[in-house]
Amino acid sequence: MVPNPLNREREARREGPWWRVYAPVLLCVAVMCAVASYLAYAAYASTHTSHDTIIMIESNWSLRNGNGTIHVGGTVADNVINKGSEELFLSAAISVGGTVADNVINKGSEELFLSAAISVGGSADNVINKAISVGGTVPGGVYTDLLFANVLKGGDFYYRYNDFEYRWVANDNWTYSTTFDVDPKLVEHERVALIFDGLDTAAEVLVNSKTVGESNNMFVRYVFDVKDYLEGTTVNLDVAFRSPAEYATQKYNEQAVNYIVPPKCVDPAFKGICHANHIRKMQASFSWDWGPAFANLGIWKDWHLVGWNSLLVKNIMFAAHPTSALPSVPNHDFKPGWDVTVKVLCDSAIEQGQMEGSVYVSLADIFSMKYTVTAVIENYETMLTFNFTLEENQVDMWWPNGYGSQPLYELSAVWKNTDQSEESTASVRVGFRTVDLNQDYVNETDPTKGRHYRVIVNNVTMFMKGTNWIPAHVLPEMVTEQYTRELLKAAADTHQNCIRVWGGGIYETDVFYEIADELGLLIWQDFMFACSMYPVDEPFLETTKMEIKMQIQRLQHHPSILLWAGNNENEAALRGNWYGTASDFELYKRDYIKLYVDTIKTVAVETDDSHPFVISSPNNGIESEEEGHVANNPYSTLYGDVHYYNYLSDAWLGHATPRTRFASEYGFQSWPVFRTMKAVTTEEDWNRESAMMYHRQHHPGGQAELALQIGLHMHMPPQDGSVEVYEYYLYLSQIHQAVAIKTETEFYRRAMSELNEKGEGYTSGALYWQLNDIWQGASWASIEYGGRWKMLHYYVKKFFDPVLVSMYVENEKLFVYIVSDLVHPVDDLRLVIDLHRYDKKERVRNISDTVIVSPSEASLVMELDMWQDLQMDRLCTYDLYDEEDVCFVVSHLYHSDGSLAAPDNFHLFGKPKDAFLPHATVSLDSISGPTETQHSNWTFNMTVKSDEVALFVWLEVDYRGVFSDNGFLMTGDVVVEFYAYEEVSLKPFIRMTL
Repeated sequence: MVPNPLNREREARREGPWWRVYAPVLLCVAVMCAVASYLAYAAYASTHTSHDTIIMIESNWSLRNGNGTIHVGGTVADNVINKGSEELFLSAAISVGGTVADNVINKGSEELFLSAAISVGGSADNVINKAISVGGTVPGGVYTDLLFANVLKGGDFYYRYNDFEYRWVANDNWTYSTTFDVDPKLVEHERVALIFDGLDTAAEVLVNSKTVGESNNMFVRYVFDVKDYLEGTTVNLDVAFRSPAEYATQKYNEQAVNYIVPPKCVDPAFKGICHANHIRKMQASFSWDWGPAFANLGIWKDWHLVGWNSLLVKNIMFAAHPTSALPSVPNHDFKPGWDVTVKVLCDSAIEQGQMEGSVYVSLADIFSMKYTVTAVIENYETMLTFNFTLEENQVDMWWPNGYGSQPLYELSAVWKNTDQSEESTASVRVGFRTVDLNQDYVNETDPTKGRHYRVIVNNVTMFMKGTNWIPAHVLPEMVTEQYTRELLKAAADTHQNCIRVWGGGIYETDVFYEIADELGLLIWQDFMFACSMYPVDEPFLETTKMEIKMQIQRLQHHPSILLWAGNNENEAALRGNWYGTASDFELYKRDYIKLYVDTIKTVAVETDDSHPFVISSPNNGIESEEEGHVANNPYSTLYGDVHYYNYLSDAWLGHATPRTRFASEYGFQSWPVFRTMKAVTTEEDWNRESAMMYHRQHHPGGQAELALQIGLHMHMPPQDGSVEVYEYYLYLSQIHQAVAIKTETEFYRRAMSELNEKGEGYTSGALYWQLNDIWQGASWASIEYGGRWKMLHYYVKKFFDPVLVSMYVENEKLFVYIVSDLVHPVDDLRLVIDLHRYDKKERVRNISDTVIVSPSEASLVMELDMWQDLQMDRLCTYDLYDEEDVCFVVSHLYHSDGSLAAPDNFHLFGKPKDAFLPHATVSLDSISGPTETQHSNWTFNMTVKSDEVALFVWLEVDYRGVFSDNGFLMTGDVVVEFYAYEEVSLKPFIRMTL
């Protein structure tokens, strides 16, 4: 089995019937716990008066095929897991081979079953009509339950072709079931409801074999009234999920009777499932050009059985506006007063009318107030609004990463009914800041030059440095808080201040946004519509309204939320005829406006007026709206944001890169390192032309494009079938990606202060595609699945540094820029440009000058003629080599005390494959540690030596952690630190590649 970096599978596939050893002991423990619990309850009940308060009963679930109980044959052996005193079963009748075992999880008095009747063909291990009964987990999903129970016998979800081998799971119906006891007093409450925070996706919910509700949207919280369905004290609860593949196909066919809502299917290169756009579910779970298809089913979020008589607090919304003008330069001693609005959203026990009570609102230890309220209730909901003012110097301001600290304050709301017999409470953490998306004309006297698209936080214009986020695993239940924090911290540690949550995944977990709040990462939040046309029938629009409203209400209070975006690339897809919509453009345009403007924008603006809303990405902003919401050119460089990909031109030169207002997507592919690929492949796969490599490459034409890009600058190794050649190919792919995205990002950062004659420039953001990987395969990610940094992510740390020295060549001149995100000028700096030959470690020429770094600006500080200033015609000659293939330059920026004011940077005049570059022998001179540093309690220090100039030196280690630098150029000794994520007692073995 392949270890999973998210640590949910470590105990999943124990071999052998371990329950036989522990069952007697566990049974005794369960009985003792039950007796002790009863005695404790009896003692409590005899001394405490019962209050008529909210009752919340939690439970687990089961899975079955079709309606009611299924009957299957075969001998069943039980795995017993103690968890409280509840019995939980997960069972299925399927055509698979091997011995079937049942997992029984004890938790309270509830029995949970997961069962399905399916038919699977294939390997000799498959046995028709074999009964399966295994343990289920809620929150969770069918795939993980089946894997943990050893029903999915091929190992890790991502091992080799398991995305194909396990696809039968998504093609069948599954039902979670449970039985539990409730207090008879529960039904005495005015309202009793089942609340599901997330059902994935199309399901029927039954209580005591009677339907109480249905779900059709993964992103909606469902409240089902069940009071009339409760009989006695025993509740039989079933959630019957339909196959997402079958459901989506049915909806597609129903729609196609009128007209087709494309695409008919994903590109064959995706190796996926069709019609994701017809089901409100993670679109990428049907596959994408960087990930596999695992269309999961299950109760993927928490659920409760709740009884109450008055109000149940479910969300708190928060907005704050400063009472005085904010300075345009951060002043952390300035603490303005704030006008605060708090909205408390509640589920009511009555459908409509009024209800009296009180709400206690508190903000940390700064403010508290008890309000007497009369709630006006409509359709079982009410919103209670409270306004108050904070005086100056009571709270500190929240700042994005790199601009200040991120103070957070706990905001609580407690509801009590009139006789104080019932209360409900909720709390969130909030920050005080303002956000704006400025779209003023860049030239007020000439509107044809276009509009800005710049982010202003706390009245400070900021360049957005960041990336795009995709789901960290195709199965959401596999993602841990630790892994989420690790990925987001990797963004913050590389000077990023903005992450775009892409619209084909999920609205992320509460933990995700809480961590973003802590780290100062602004979140560009897409709504979950991507790369498709979508239906606009009434049921689809109604569930979409619920989705948008609920997600905004859930997320709006986070200071990290920057803006809401209606969709990913759907305006561009419509205008660009990606899916054949040109044949009836006006029809699809009307649908587009009906969904994103009339529905999503309307709901978003009505629900939250404290954040900007944009209809699509890419999008021309106000200009798109003025052009009827579908711009003639959604990729205009004069407006809005742009997604740009070009795999045919020379990415290391970047001459075709558009000078856009905001680059919200751009990138290049690479492969993970061999250590990562080895975990999910076998030796026969270790060839760049193997079937497995093409299976893992979901981007159409991706292998050929990547080979082309690598070949432009480096020699592709010969295909001799060796592991060494395979590893080298993976390494070369990472070099290409790192340098290509470095080149493009530096271009965008240099353009932040300039406007050309066409009106292009004033670039205000660069969000590369993408931060994280969903599995081990070819992708645009800078961090591999599991958390290992690619070479690109080490480069991100440098090209997003607050101060950047950037160089490029044009017309035989070397242009040197200094880009600064600092809000104050820095003077008395010394800029040094060293000219090096590839065959000499010592520099052959040095040019230096004193410079002043202007705040929040990109400035041209040097313009060097390659022949007169650098004298390359004299210093860079050898035999028949061109001067560009003999020399390169390195920049250094120093403070007056000799410390670095910016990371060193380099520019290669020519291509490494043509360079006069002697073979280098690289070695580690010493390794010391571990020691405690601010980065890690297990920090190792090492010195890397080389006898020649060395390019792209790559270090690897078997331990989890990151280096202080990697993929670097060597013209002398380099001191590097390794920061281990966990305790390491031995010196790590370092592997070097160059």
